Formats: sequence, C-alpha cells, structure tokens
Amino acid sequence: MIDVQKVNATKEKILNVIKTVGPSFPTRISREAGISPLFIGALLSEMLAEKKVMMSAMKVGSSPLYFLPDQETQLENFTQYLNHKEREAVSRLKDSLILDDETQDPAIRVALRKLKDFAIPITVHEDGTEKLFWKFFTTSDERAKEIIEPIITPKQHTEPRKSVEETPLTERAIQAIKEEGREEEKEPNEVKKMERKMKKTKEPSAFSRNVKEYLAAKEIEVLEDLPTKAKEYNARVRIDTLLGKQEYLLLAKEKKKLTEDDLAIALHKAQSEKMPALILTPGELDKTAKPYLDQWKNLLKFEKLT
Repeated sequence: MIDVQKVNATKEKILNVIKTVGPSFPTRISREAGISPLFIGALLSEMLAEKKVMMSAMKVGSSPLYFLPDQETQLENFTQYLNHKEREAVSRLKDSLILDDETQDPAIRVALRKLKDFAIPITVHEDGTEKLFWKFFTTSDERAKEIIEPIITPKQHTEPRKSVEETPLTERAIQAIKEEGREEEKEPNEVKKMERKMKKTKEPSAFSRNVKEYLAAKEIEVLEDLPTKAKEYNARVRIDTLLGKQEYLLLAKEKKKLTEDDLAIALHKAQSEKMPALILTPGELDKTAKPYLDQWKNLLKFEKLT
C-alpha cells in the first residue's frame, strides 16, 4: 500500500528544492532532493497534474524545466539553450514587447511559434480577417493594447474600427499554439519553406571534424551522428572494452569550462537513451563538476579533447 504521508513529504521536499534553486530539470531535482531518478519523473507528473509545479515548453537537453508559478520570469536564465533564431526572436520580442507577425522574416515567424514560454499570441480582428501579434510574456495586457492600437487604427480615423482580443496571461498555456503540426498547416508557404531549410543537415563544423579525428585515432566507432548545436557534436558511439563492445551517447562541447549543470544535462540525455554518457571537451572541469563526475562515474565518462 502506498504511504500517502511519505509521498506528500517527498513532494514537499521537491517543492523546497525548486523554491531554492529555481527552475530545474528532473536530474538536478533528483540530486538536490536525494530522490531516486527512477521515481522523480512520476512524482513531478503528479505535481504537475495537481498544479503544484509548472513545466516549460523549452527543453534543456531533452528535458523540460519544472518551476513554481511565481518563478516564470526565471526561465529567461535558460535562453542559452534555445537555438540561434529562437534566441534572436526572444531578444526582438523582449526589446519591442509586441511584434507584428506578418512583418517578421520567415525564420523568426517559425521561432515565435515555438517559443511558448516567452511569446504569447494576440489575435486582432480587422474587417472580418485576423491579424496576429506576439506579446512578450511579462508584458501586461494594458501595455500591449497601448502598443497595438496605434498600429491597427489609422490616424485619420477619429474612432477605432477594430478591436483587440488578447489571450489572458492566466490561460496562456491553453490559448498558445498547442500543436505545431496544426499551426504549420496555417502558415504561409514561405514559412514552411524556411522551416524545411532550417532542418536540412548543415556542413560539419571544424570542431566536429576535430572530434571525429580524435575518435578515429582512439578507435572509437561512430554509429550515428545526432542533431547538434553550434560548437557541439553529438553521436552514438561504440567502444571496445575488456567485457565487449559498449555503446555511449557522445556529447562533445567546445567550451573552456564544463560545469556541474553541463554534466547533469549530459547524464539526463544519456539516461533518456538508456546508455551511459561520454563527454569530450578541449576545456577543463570546474570545481562543481569534479565531485559530480565522481558521484556518477559509472554512468558518466569524461575525456579531455587534445
């Protein structure tokens, strides 16, 4: 029989961790709260359903962030994990507070539709048609109206002919674009073409070529290249050991210093693929990363890229 009192105490411990450290991914919450990684996902799912925590649409590695309702603004601390165009879209939106969708270039329009944590859609009805604007998530409804009204109301008209219907901040998760596939059907052809172009495989970077040369010299077999951000190279690799062949999730980063969070994200991604992680970098481990590596040395391997 489930010990309800014990479960509630564990959930309270999770809440205290998130309150202390801010938005966090499950691996970190598990570590800070001293809860087995096997149970943390189920507990967070229950707490999400109970509305005790919230979950980001943004992913850190392959995991969302869990946070308390009053910590929403702290999600800005994780924009570094967005891709280049998404970071640019967040920056534009934060500077302008409101963006007119049809005046943005296709790549930014695609990015805005994915930034559900930061970009709130506002629909304006104009002579039987709809016009889409995006509001930065911390912008008040009143301020949004002040910015939009002069855009949609010609100066020569003494009375506005159009009205603005906004998505209430409290219902953002409901009113935001929930299914990317459904929205993509509504997007203009040029947006679809841009998104397909963005998804095409890029030419290997100098860093990824260096990593592959290092792997070849070490007789480490690359089984599959994986989607990779700038200054990174990810792949499934296989290494010969005394006990036979062992597969690893390789995560190579072109950084001078790796932090505890870098290692935690790598471990979480590897666990989601049900394999250990191998991290390569030309840099060093900082003082927070070394004890974390010792703690998880059976599942996390580190090599300095030379």
